[in-house]
Amino acid sequence: MTCVRLEDDRIWMRRTGAASALILSALLACSVLAAETGDGGLFSKAQAERGEALYGQYCATCHGARLQGNPAAPLTGEAFRSRWEDGQHTLDDLFYIVRSLMPNNAPGSLTKAQYADVVAYILEVNGYPAGGAELLPDAAAMKAVTLRPH
Repeated sequence: MTCVRLEDDRIWMRRTGAASALILSALLACSVLAAETGDGGLFSKAQAERGEALYGQYCATCHGARLQGNPAAPLTGEAFRSRWEDGQHTLDDLFYIVRSLMPNNAPGSLTKAQYADVVAYILEVNGYPAGGAELLPDAAAMKAVTLRPH
């Protein structure tokens, strides 16, 4: 009888562990959805303004003053939306490309916080609303945000 009880407890713990993980995932998804739509957005207005200054200094030469591209890829408009807002790319995917490959003449030369500022600016130009909190350079949190048309 004790063995059966122990086995029943193990099964119950496995099921509740899986349920807990599912609940945790749902809560995370809800908090990400709230961040995307609730108070306004994924980044603050001040952060996007810092990102705009950094963009002008490090990115505009290749990506254009209005993020239109030429000679580098456009970071706004239909080209950006079809590349990034396909429902398969996360915010971390975009952040990873920006921080790993940019600026073209000195990849990785900015701090992670500065790269987050630049990404905030790119998001703002693409119509994502600013909110009360800053976009943090946190891969796990960014992976939870899928870029979608809005």
